This record gives sequence, structure tokens and C-alpha cells, in this order.
Amino acid sequence: MTGNNDRGLKIVIVGAGIAGLAAALGLRKEGHQVTLLERSELAKEVGAAIHIAPNAHGLLRELGVYPETFGANPVHGLAEYDGKNGALRMSVDLREQLKIWQHPWVLSHRVQLHEALREHSISPEGAGPPAILKTSAKVTHIDPETATVTLEDGSQVSGDLVLGADGASSISRGVVAGETLKPFASGKSAFRFMIPCKEILSDPEAATLFREGYLCFWMADDRRLVMYPCSNNTIMNFVGIHPSTLSETKREEGWDNGASKEALLGVYEEFGPQVQALLKLADASSLKIWTLLDMDRIPRWFKGKVALLGDAAHPFLPHQGQGGSVAIEDAASLIALLPKGTSPEDLPERLALYERIRDKRAHDIQEFTRRMGADINDETRGKMNIMEFVNYNYGHDEFHNSRHELKKLLSSKHGPTYLRQPIAFGPLPSPRQDHFGRAYSSEDATFTTYTIRFKTSATYLKNLFPESVFSFESPGTVAEATLRATELNSLPWLGGGGYSFVGLWIYGVQHVKRDGTKVLGSFIPFLFENLSDPILTGRDELGMPKLHCDIEIRKNSGRTKIFCAWRGAEFLNMTLGGPASAGPNGVIPNGADEVSKHESEENQFVYRYVPSVGKPGEADAEYPVIIPKPTNSPTIVDRTIQGNTKDSGVEFTPGNWETFPTIHHITSFLAAMPISNILETKTVEGRGLDDLSRVQRLE
Repeated sequence: MTGNNDRGLKIVIVGAGIAGLAAALGLRKEGHQVTLLERSELAKEVGAAIHIAPNAHGLLRELGVYPETFGANPVHGLAEYDGKNGALRMSVDLREQLKIWQHPWVLSHRVQLHEALREHSISPEGAGPPAILKTSAKVTHIDPETATVTLEDGSQVSGDLVLGADGASSISRGVVAGETLKPFASGKSAFRFMIPCKEILSDPEAATLFREGYLCFWMADDRRLVMYPCSNNTIMNFVGIHPSTLSETKREEGWDNGASKEALLGVYEEFGPQVQALLKLADASSLKIWTLLDMDRIPRWFKGKVALLGDAAHPFLPHQGQGGSVAIEDAASLIALLPKGTSPEDLPERLALYERIRDKRAHDIQEFTRRMGADINDETRGKMNIMEFVNYNYGHDEFHNSRHELKKLLSSKHGPTYLRQPIAFGPLPSPRQDHFGRAYSSEDATFTTYTIRFKTSATYLKNLFPESVFSFESPGTVAEATLRATELNSLPWLGGGGYSFVGLWIYGVQHVKRDGTKVLGSFIPFLFENLSDPILTGRDELGMPKLHCDIEIRKNSGRTKIFCAWRGAEFLNMTLGGPASAGPNGVIPNGADEVSKHESEENQFVYRYVPSVGKPGEADAEYPVIIPKPTNSPTIVDRTIQGNTKDSGVEFTPGNWETFPTIHHITSFLAAMPISNILETKTVEGRGLDDLSRVQRLE
């Protein structure tokens, strides 16, 4: 969910063809209230067969529409013949080659696809409110500022968004791109008709050309005939593309213009006798012809609250069979960019993203289609790399693409975000951001911190400082340090869970900048944590020296014991004595009243080191990092319990490389660290989480 609009958007779709119905189906599933306005009576969808290419097939399946259930049959191969003499030029069985695509290339009856989309869109069954379909609803005006559509009868339909899916003769396009941008005749027209396969097989001459599952092409200089099956290989679809001058009659724009059989036979009179036998089987009463239209690239895809899709945005020539597939891609993009919860206020940004996503791809495929339609003797035809077209067309899933682009958009809205491996999935949650890059509210998080502050050797600990980067502020060989264990719970970035960490803080450390100024703070040489997520985020985003171990905290009779272990082998045992009792004068004995001068130090230091890949001993990055003391601490201390130092202690077990194969260098160093005096132990309980987002490089 990306917004707070639980009621869904009110979306008016002008046109109930394949693009409009696909959009309606997906948008209703997202909880939007969809109204479809169709100018025809929809007694039947015009058209013949349609390619459902792999790039569209997967989108339909995600919408719950399965073409094989209404007779779509897979493509088996391609065959190309010489139009005039009938010689076979090329035949390719594609069944193995097409297996590289996740979804098959199938051929469907257009009417059956349209009926399936319509039924799924308006059915009371299924997710979301059913779309409302109004037929005989001729649109006369669209107001892009108010998303109001006026119909021929004077009635109006309003919403939050209008989608123009009203085809090549689009009214919506004039609203978005201006009235001057209109389709124009390409110079070619197409006969289209269908013949039952049983009729072809019953004709001895025509039957020789029947090939189940094959797209067959007969190519001549300036005309071609295309044949392919649909409806479970029971009907053969034909498209006869030719110069418009050869069949020129006065006709309306569109698919449903009648044509004469004499004109069909005349255009292809020089084709061989077998093709002539096929054409003679065409039913004159159902023979249609349409002018193939092209259009200049649309300058914009939306204006105000009106957006275009399908042929309204990019009328397609039929030469690749991609017009329907690209229209379904447009619908999928809109569905992905307008998920449940999208508010009207989100629309300008989402529609701009839709335009950016769809413009290049739709027009690239359009240009490929123009080149595929070049006459056989056109010099550009021989320079085409058809597999380049196929791979570009089929190797795309618009749901995946648009959802990814939306995720990137939402992540960018909250300022710079942390990226860490694996970066392919975008920002990953951490204490500093959610998956959209938004800051968490951690005021309900809880913490309990256990500390043992002690005196130790400065000459020993200085070996932990990166050379020439840090040093002790004061001369002398005595240093103060703290072992600190913290339990964190109710963390929103961990789904309400928590984790524990144990680390060493070395006090009285300084960094001298190149300009000679000094920065004071405490240095953290290591942090052990018992959960991988904070280890990774802390290393990548903060430069923290984090490692993994098991951490167990036990409480008994007022005492607290903290154990650190690597796969069951213990290497640290911290014991905090019970609560200290104040003497008659109110002073807590055994040094517990000695407040460290370093408790309120302003800064903490770590050293970031990123090893270079393939270059042992070299770093891609290394530099000192500072975590400044917060101006306003986000944490609230509820209770502080001073412990009895006499009953407190620290015990390290060095082990060996067999017991601690990845951390023995650390455990052996800690075991040799001299602890001369425990100065203080305490337990602090509180609320709120410091996400350390103020961290920065020292210089």
C-alpha cells in the first residue's frame, strides 16, 4: 500500500476494447471503482485472430486470464513462401527455441480474448468492486481538469482519473495531445477473413498448404498474405496486406468495412494456384478490409487527469502482431503504478512516471513494426536483425518493470537512502530507514544496558588504534574502558523484535585533523551482536566493526551474568553484582560513586575499512568515522541501578584457532588485556532508539 485511500480511485475508462478491459480488470483488483464507457453495443467484438506474445501472455495470466482456456493455441513454427511461384523459402520449427520465454507465444480468436477480459472485469466474482460497463455510450467531451466525461445524451460521468482507451479514432487523444495529431493512411490496406480448417482440409489443393500451429507468409514485391490458426487449430485466420490503391473503395475508418471477393482475388491473382484455392474458400459475407493507419509519435501521454493507452496513444501496423500486446503492456503499467491505496494527490506524479516508462518502449516496437512491414524489395529490409526485434519484444514483463520503477520513485521521495548489498532490490530496511527510505519512529523501543567500567593499560589498548589516526589525549599508561552489553526490544525495523550486542569503549581518545584541530571521544574497536541484520546495516551504513556471536543474559538474585560464545564455545563472562547499598553519608562504596569524566564525552569513533576485491592487503576505502553526541537524545532513561563492584568481574577465555576459528585473534587479545580495577557497574533501563544517522566521516 502506497497511500491512505482505502476507498480506491474513481476511474473512468473510455473504450472497452482489449486495452480498456485489461486496465479495468487489473484496476478493480486493486480496489478502484471503474466505469467503462463503450460507444458500441458490444453485440460482438470485431476483429479476427490476435497474437498473444510472451510479453503479453504473462500479464494476462497475472490478471487471472488464461488464454489456453478459451482456445488459444501455441505457435509451432514459421514458413515463408514465394508469393508468385509458391516455392518454400524458409521453414523453421520454433517449439524448442520458444522455450526460452517463460510464457508461450499463442494465437487466439480476438472475440474470445475480448469476452474473457469483459467477463473477468464485470463479474461479481473476484477481487475488488466489479467494473461498471455502459454500452452505446458515445463520448463527446472530456474535461482534463475535472476528469468529467460528457456523453452524447448530455449525461456526465466524473471520477478521479480518465483513461482514454478509445482506439485509433480517439477523442481522448485530442484532449491530451491536441486535435491536429491524428492517424494517417500508411499506403497499405489489409483484407481479413477466417476459414474453418475443416474446409481447407476438404479441398485437395488448399489442403497442401495446411500446417498446424504455423504462421505462413506468402511474400511478393509489394503485397503479402499471412495465414495462422486459432481456436485450438480449428479456424485459420488470414490477413492480406497490399497497396491501398489496388482495393480502393470509399470506406469508413476501422476494422469492420466489407470487401468484395473479386477484389481479394484480383489483388492476389498472380499468386500460385494453391493460394488461389485458399482464397476462393473465403466467405464473401464476412470478408473485411481496413486501411492500415500510422501516426507520428505522440508528444505526451497525459494531460491533467486524462491519460492514454493502446491505439489511442500509438496505433500499430500489424506487421509484428504486437499491437494488442503493447496495449496490454500499457494497461499493466497503469495497474502497477496505481496500486491499492493510491490517492488522487498521487496521480500527477504517477502519470508522469507512466509516460516515462511507456513512451520509449511503445515507440521502439512501433518503429520495428514499420521496418518489418517494408516491401520485400526495400533495401532496408535486408539490414534488419529480426532476432533483435524478437528479443526486445518478448524479453519484457511490464508488471515487473513498472513495479520496480514505482518502488524507485517512492524510495526517492524521502531524500537520500542507504543502499547496501544486494543493491538490486533497492533500499533495505535498517534502523535508519524502511524499504521506502522513510525514517522509523522508535520511541516505543526499549533498551537495557549493562556496563562494567574499569582501569586498564593505555600502552596495551593503543595497539587497537589504526596507525596515525587515533591516540590517547593524555600522556600516561593508565586508561579507562567500558565493556557494555545492551538488550534492545520492540524495534519497528525488526518487526517488533530485538537483539543484543556487546562492545568495548576506550575513553580519552583523540583524532588530530590535517589542520591541527583535535576531536575528542571514545573509540570502539569491536561490537559483537547476535543477529545478522544489524551487523550488516552497521557495517555498511556506519562503518562499524561488527561481528557475530551468541549472547545470553541471565539474572539471578539481583546479579546479572552475560555470556558471549561462538557456536557454544564461551569466550566472555561478564558479572554485574547486585545493587550497591549507600553508606550512612549517602555515598555508594567500592568506587561506585566515581562518576567517569568520560561518561558525557561528546563523540564516538570507529574506523571504516573496505577491502579491495582481488587485491589482498589493499583497501577500496578506509577512513575514521565519528558519531557525534546527539543535540537532543532520542532516548529516555527510566531507571539506573548502580551495582556492587566487589561482586562484579570480567573473564575472557582465549581459546585457540580450533575453538574460535574466526575470532581467536580477538579473544586472545581480550584475554591478555589487563584489568587493574573495576570502577563502576550499572544497569540502565529506558525507551527510545538512537539510530546514529548523524554519523559522518571525520575528514
